Amino acid sequence: MDIVLGVSMAPTTVRMVLIEGQNADGVTVEEDSFDVAGNGDSATSAAIGAILGTREAAVEAGYQLMSTGVTWTDPGDAPALRDALAAQQIQNVMLVAPLLAAAALAQTVGSALAYRHIALLYMEPNSATLAVVDCADGSIVDLHRRLVNNVWDDGDTAALSADAAELTSMVSGLESWGSRPDGVFIVGCGVDVVPIKPRVEEATTLPVTAPEEPDMALARGAALASANAPLFASSTAALAYAQDPGTGEVDRYAVAPTYLDVSGHAGLSSAALAYSALPEDDGEPGQRPRRPILLVGSALAAVLLIGVVALIVSLVADVRPTVGQRPNPGGNVVLPTEQAPAPPHAQPPAPAASSPPPAAPPPAASPEPAAPPPPATAAPAPPPETIPEPAPVVAPNPAPVQRAPTRQAPAYQPPAAPAPQPAPEAPPPAPAAPPPPPPAAPPPPPPAPAMPPMTAYLHLPFVTVPIPINPPPPPAPPPGP
Repeated sequence: MDIVLGVSMAPTTVRMVLIEGQNADGVTVEEDSFDVAGNGDSATSAAIGAILGTREAAVEAGYQLMSTGVTWTDPGDAPALRDALAAQQIQNVMLVAPLLAAAALAQTVGSALAYRHIALLYMEPNSATLAVVDCADGSIVDLHRRLVNNVWDDGDTAALSADAAELTSMVSGLESWGSRPDGVFIVGCGVDVVPIKPRVEEATTLPVTAPEEPDMALARGAALASANAPLFASSTAALAYAQDPGTGEVDRYAVAPTYLDVSGHAGLSSAALAYSALPEDDGEPGQRPRRPILLVGSALAAVLLIGVVALIVSLVADVRPTVGQRPNPGGNVVLPTEQAPAPPHAQPPAPAASSPPPAAPPPAASPEPAAPPPPATAAPAPPPETIPEPAPVVAPNPAPVQRAPTRQAPAYQPPAAPAPQPAPEAPPPAPAAPPPPPPAAPPPPPPAPAMPPMTAYLHLPFVTVPIPINPPPPPAPPPGP
């Protein structure tokens, strides 16, 4: 189970409380208080011993101590406590100013009562602080502090009457503030708030509440502030703005600053000051007036440069397309592809080459073999003579003859297979096939296209001059008589 420890240091008493929950929003697990000697070292040592003892006891009982918050009633105890924690290297301990511990407790009470804003009346022996706390995030949105006497008892004295009048004037104006609170919560730091509550109830119509255990209020608030670090940071920022002398709400010499009271350190840097306390920004005296003449000269030079660049780009743009019209060698290769219809004229040679298939009928004249059996022996002589005759015919045009058979080779092979079968039955050879007709001459190449004239244009500011690059050739002279 997660627990949070809160410790409150007083000159003669140290109080501590353990609250259940990671955010200290649960029930009270344990609380204790013990007296110490009247010096600061004893109170600091007692607080350190309480923190270490609580950690060991939490581990033995199976608890997990999430955070520890320590506050004080005497500002002189804070530096000694900080040095002691650093010397013993005790981690996860937050030092919380008493006012911020009271604000954390007030924010929890206001949230439980469904308030938007709650007024915190924080009483000290020599001063009274009235702050308005936003219950949504715990930030302090408004703050007023007044000096009072250290007489807070039931005696009817003039000092008590003056203090009561001072409190009455502070509390009576709450309803007219911009951040109007829904109630008042009283917390005392070394002060008994029991006799003060009735006097505050007489000064305002708002409901007034006080802690059930006033002595343990600061210890419980320290535990809440340490468990909710963003709450502590936002409250500190708002407190710094509200307490700063620049707002005009607090007299900087009226109340002595306490530890972690930001207004007390406002002189260290301007970051802690309110907006009204910061010096106004003045213009730098070292700045020189601008010279418009230089700007005008630069503009003219830029315009001139742009004009020159535009002229060069226009010349290049006009020349490149005209030169692109010049026919390249590849153009002559493309033109024959446009003359592709010529192959249909070359198709007639293909039927001529295919005339050998009609020569197949001569094998059909095989009926003649019935008569020629006697000259079977004489038949071999003629084939050698017919073979050389076609050779001279093929010799004149070897290329066409070789191309024709290769093209007709697929059609020629089927009849070639049955030819060997009738050979043994008909020894005499078939009559020689007539020689194929010569291939048709290829069509003459088309005339080369005339090159179009090419012209480049020179753009001047007010005129454009055409410049021919390849003028057309002069016309041919007329034929002689």
